Amino acid sequence: MRIGFVGAGKVGSAVALLLQRAGYEVAGIASRSRASAEKLASQLGCPVLPAAEVSRRADSLFITTSDDAIARVAAEIAEEGAFHPGQFVLHMSGALTSRALEPAAAQGAITLSLHPIQSFATVEKAVALIPGSYFSIEGDERGYGFARKVVEDLRGRSFILDSGAKVLYHAAAVTACNYLVGLLACSMRMLEAAGVPEEVGMPAFLPLVAGTFENIRSLGIPGALTGPIARGDTGTLEKHLEALEDLPVEKAVYTALGLVTVDVALAKGAISREQAAKLRSLLESYPARNAATLTETSAK
Repeated sequence: MRIGFVGAGKVGSAVALLLQRAGYEVAGIASRSRASAEKLASQLGCPVLPAAEVSRRADSLFITTSDDAIARVAAEIAEEGAFHPGQFVLHMSGALTSRALEPAAAQGAITLSLHPIQSFATVEKAVALIPGSYFSIEGDERGYGFARKVVEDLRGRSFILDSGAKVLYHAAAVTACNYLVGLLACSMRMLEAAGVPEEVGMPAFLPLVAGTFENIRSLGIPGALTGPIARGDTGTLEKHLEALEDLPVEKAVYTALGLVTVDVALAKGAISREQAAKLRSLLESYPARNAATLTETSAK
């Protein structure tokens, strides 16, 4: 199987390196950045070529550019007639469906999206994290077998995703990954307001976060839930909301997630429906009083 890559960013580079180790032959690399293409090509021992030439040489082509460039790159390659019938053409975007590759499909290619559910800060971390990760597969069902084989060779796991669900699926991934970073930033701002030195806050809280993840891994959701909502402790929540009075954005985050957590506590059986109603009433009383303040603060 001769594979080619258009785009030499973190994900594309990591996938190319891992698939070559698994026995695939890399036909060539193309990238907007000549330097990144040459760096990856030197690691793989393959040539740097124009995107259309990479496609012509490849049995399967991975378009691993930025999301905004995928459709344009596919159209440019199609303009040169460089896709061919039976060729697998994939992108690895979480937000876009395989429809972004329509120009390739029009020339007989089998188009798919193959998205790794993982966060990649560097190529090295991506190479380490991809094995064991899940991938969503979406697109032409004729390519499902090939896509599953690619994931197996990456030592990952896969599932099929309906095209109509792709955007909601990606929103879920963003919430679990990117918004977790935002949530921790919110927590650090609360600590700063409490007078905890910046150099202490994150080291102090990371073991708490790691312990929570381990509880989720071993006990699942809602089994891992602890804390005041799981105890039905309205008194503590009232004190928290009072302490957050001068932090309207953080308070809004606290109340929104608190409402979600009430449902988790109910599912766990940790609180009664009466307790849940009291907790919801307390949490919902904040946004109605402070929506204007929150809007003004967020705008700044």
